[in-house]
Amino acid sequence: MQIARYQQMIATIKVIKPVVNGLNINIPRSKRGLVMFTHSSITRRAAAASFAFVALLAAQPAMAGDSNGTIGISLDVSGACAVNGGTVTAGTLGELGTITFAPQPGIFGDIDATVVSTRTGGGAITILCSPGLTPAMAIGAGAHADSSVRRMAFGQNMVPYRLYSDANHSNEIMIGQPVALGTATTDAISLPIFARVNSGGKVLAAGAYTDTVQVTLTW
Repeated sequence: MQIARYQQMIATIKVIKPVVNGLNINIPRSKRGLVMFTHSSITRRAAAASFAFVALLAAQPAMAGDSNGTIGISLDVSGACAVNGGTVTAGTLGELGTITFAPQPGIFGDIDATVVSTRTGGGAITILCSPGLTPAMAIGAGAHADSSVRRMAFGQNMVPYRLYSDANHSNEIMIGQPVALGTATTDAISLPIFARVNSGGKVLAAGAYTDTVQVTLTW
């Protein structure tokens, strides 16, 4: 009985294997139902696997497209100079500095002084220009000039004074004369203004003598 059952199973396996491999063989009539059932089961399993694979593909996110371009960025910078560390580079800058001579009696010889900044705690007047510029300064006549000589005044009383671009007082800055300050770098430039006054052998009236001159920077 068991031998017959094993023989039937072997026969069934031999019949099913050709079906699975798709071979065209003669199938015993008594085994066709089993073969058809086996073939149908395999077909359903294959179809289910195919459906699952398609569903898996459909679940994957679609690849996003991309495109690219450019943005141009630009800035035009003009040459400029700022005075005493300020940010104003054009127009009226107000008082940049002062020259104050030491107090004197009514008659005196040469007295020297140097301009000091009113914005940097008493240091030199400085300008910072765009590198490569060649700034220059010119100093006006002031309020009481006589011809080519600048003067300080106390009422109707006058005393002449002179300005120089060097500490040795050998290069006088004439009225309106441009004074070259060299080629600008990343370092600040000190304005070289030195002053000298003399009573000219006269006894001056006691009082506070003053003047104001216009300084013009060009670059």
